[in-house]
Amino acid sequence: MNEHIYQSVKTFVNGLECRNKDECIKKMAEELSSVCDLDANEIYSLLRARERFGSTALGGYFAIPHTKTNLTDELIGGVFVTKEPIDFGSIDGMPTQLFFTLIAPSVKPSILLRALAKVAKIFKDNELKEKVMSAESLNEVTAIIKNKELTYE
Repeated sequence: MNEHIYQSVKTFVNGLECRNKDECIKKMAEELSSVCDLDANEIYSLLRARERFGSTALGGYFAIPHTKTNLTDELIGGVFVTKEPIDFGSIDGMPTQLFFTLIAPSVKPSILLRALAKVAKIFKDNELKEKVMSAESLNEVTAIIKNKELTYE
């Protein structure tokens, strides 16, 4: 695994236009697939299947959609901010607007668990979430995450 979460981030979209959970998952899968040369339909199906098991929205307008697949041998992350908050089935009942989507290799299940724990810890910080939601580029987002992540070491 990339030692650091910020190294896994391959794409950032601020202003993702979607009206519902399914449409957001589809657009996130398409974006991640296009930048990482993966099968968009398979990633979409895997992310949807995970959401049917239980919502990945943690509250505080934040979610971590995630899945495992044989299509990659590395951790892949994408950060997405929707144009408008949407109902993602959050545990606090509030709409979600900020997403850190993870795709991990199936052959190494501990990679996903460690990544989820790190992302959840980093994104507990409301100030960090606001900075990410105001960011304008992938480089800016990775720098924000890197700065926070390295403070935990």
